[in-house]
Amino acid sequence: MPIAGPFDRPIPGESLTGEPGNNPWEQPPQMADAKDVAMYYLERLNNDEILDDFAAMIQAGATLAPIVETTYLQGVMRGLHTLDAGLVVAPVIHAFLKQSLEAMGVKVRDTNVDPQKKAEQAEMQRFLMVANSMLDRDTTEAPDEGEQMMEAMIATQEGEPAEEEAPQEEKPQGLMAKG
Repeated sequence: MPIAGPFDRPIPGESLTGEPGNNPWEQPPQMADAKDVAMYYLERLNNDEILDDFAAMIQAGATLAPIVETTYLQGVMRGLHTLDAGLVVAPVIHAFLKQSLEAMGVKVRDTNVDPQKKAEQAEMQRFLMVANSMLDRDTTEAPDEGEQMMEAMIATQEGEPAEEEAPQEEKPQGLMAKG
C-alpha cells in the first residue's frame, strides 16, 4: 500500500465542485431522537478496547471534553444524527466515559481550564479597571504616594518595568568628559 504524500489530499474548494447532497451530513440523519442517539453511544462506548484507548489518551495528558466533542462530531459527519442531537447527548457521553474511566483507575481531567487561575485573572482585571479609572481622573496636581504606588503596580502587572525614582544625575567621567 503506497504511503500518502502531501499531494494526496483534496485541493481547497474541491468539495464545492461536487454534486450537492453527496455527503452523509447532507442527508437526513439515521437517528432523529436524542434517546436513540444516547443509547447508540452508550452501547458503542461500552467496549473494553475503546475504553482502553480512551484511558491511554487520558493518561497521555488529553482531557475528556475534546474526546467527547470529537466522538459526537464523528456521528454528525457520518450522518448518524444532527449536531443538535449530538450536543444534547454530549453530557451523557461525558458522564459515561468519566465514570467508566475512573472505575478503571484513571484520573480524568474534564478540561484544561484552571478555575483558580481564571478567578485570579478576573480579579486582576477588575483591579486594573478600577485603578486605571482612578488614575485617569484629570488632576492638575502631582500624584500623591498612593497614586504612585498604583501606577507602579499597574505597570508591573502589564509587564512594564516599574518606574523607579530618577537617580541623581551623575557627572560624566573619563577622558573626554567636560567638566
